[in-house]
Amino acid sequence: MLATKLRGKITSNRKLVVEIPQDIAPGAVEVVLRHDAPRKATKASSRKIAHPGFGLWAKRADLIDSADYAAQLRQQIEKHADRHA
Repeated sequence: MLATKLRGKITSNRKLVVEIPQDIAPGAVEVVLRHDAPRKATKASSRKIAHPGFGLWAKRADLIDSADYAAQLRQQIEKHADRHA
């Protein structure tokens, strides 16, 4: 197997665009993508979050651990999806 380093880009509609040199014969290839690390997100604390669901469980006295409650909800949804698949 031969290796050739090519440069390309990924378009906004998630397509890989690469110029293939003439000396590479048509046929099967293996593609390995090396790309820049994703940009760091801005701090959420510096922005106001206006979504109506934000803080939905904040005043619920029956929820000790909201992360645990959310995990339980996800499990219930997955079980329901598995039964109907």
